[in-house]
Amino acid sequence: MKKGLLVFLSLQLLFLTSCWDSNEIEDLGMIMGIGLDYNGEEKDVFSMTNQYVVPNNIEGTQTGSSGGIPYQNITLNGSNFFQIIRENSLETDRPPNYTHLKSVVFTERLLQQEPLKQLISFFLRDHEFRRTVAIFITKESAAEILAIEPTKEMFPAVQMKELTQNHNRSLYVQDTLKFGEVSKKITEGASFVIPEIGINNGRIRLLGAGIISNKTEKIVGWLTPEEIAGLKWVTDEVSGGLVAIKEKNSEEDQAVLEIMKASTTIEPEMKDGQLTVHLKVKSALRLAEDWEIKRDVFSEGWEEDLKKQGEKVVKEEIEHVITIAQEQQLDYLEFSTWTSIKQPAYWKKHHKEWERIFSQLPVTIDVDFTLTGYGTQDIN
Repeated sequence: MKKGLLVFLSLQLLFLTSCWDSNEIEDLGMIMGIGLDYNGEEKDVFSMTNQYVVPNNIEGTQTGSSGGIPYQNITLNGSNFFQIIRENSLETDRPPNYTHLKSVVFTERLLQQEPLKQLISFFLRDHEFRRTVAIFITKESAAEILAIEPTKEMFPAVQMKELTQNHNRSLYVQDTLKFGEVSKKITEGASFVIPEIGINNGRIRLLGAGIISNKTEKIVGWLTPEEIAGLKWVTDEVSGGLVAIKEKNSEEDQAVLEIMKASTTIEPEMKDGQLTVHLKVKSALRLAEDWEIKRDVFSEGWEEDLKKQGEKVVKEEIEHVITIAQEQQLDYLEFSTWTSIKQPAYWKKHHKEWERIFSQLPVTIDVDFTLTGYGTQDIN
């Protein structure tokens, strides 16, 4: 019995050879980023830049060293993406592998000419392509963006994605927009915004956002970083950052309030057949920086004036971005989502004419700040 068991276990070792289907990293054409440009030529409509990993230049790999650039960008043109990917075989012995892809950059010109749905459909069908890949848009050349040497990360494509991880530290930074989320927005027929990436003093920088219309699925406008702040307050995406206040006594005097926590609720209500949206913002902040030397933080009620001024700043930011969206008749503020949830009967009856209704929709805004302390001190 014991001999039979021993023979059986020995035979199992033949079927447990490890990594039988593995590939050496040096043999893989791992792609970290993709840049898509529009050429407009009859035969070469598109331009695709693939950012390859160069394993030999990565310290820690078997043949690696730290002497060279760890990536190589190959840019090719063609009439479709599949053709371009196949043509990579003419310039490299490693076919593109997208399982480690981090970022994709679209140019403004490309999204002016082609619907986003068409541009992403090929990638969503590819079994190697993950729905967590980050999407960006740029006014520059996508090839130039991927050629900028990163300051912290090893690859430009990784640095781009990592920049959006700072969304909880700045109101000007959007959270990462993923391919899966874009696909969902398009399927729902919603307008949305894509983080904008650009070049500033030779470095990669987040600049704002491009607005994608649900009618054409093309870019129709831009938001500045300040307008991104207003959008984040509306869509309840504020998890950190600051509110800067210009003092009324002097332009040089200013105060900075650090956001500790924040929440926004959107309440669509019906009154006499009229839909109205009530937007309520609540935030706890602390005084982080103060240039007003006359302010006495030890006196009772010192925070009241700062509270009112901070509320006014945020309310104006919100009003501004709502005005922009209503003028464009594009609801990337998610009012439609909350209306369909809170007022389903109204939504079912009027959803086909939502753009017109949204452009004239009355919106009330209530901003309520609580100053919890100054520096490391807590008022309570």
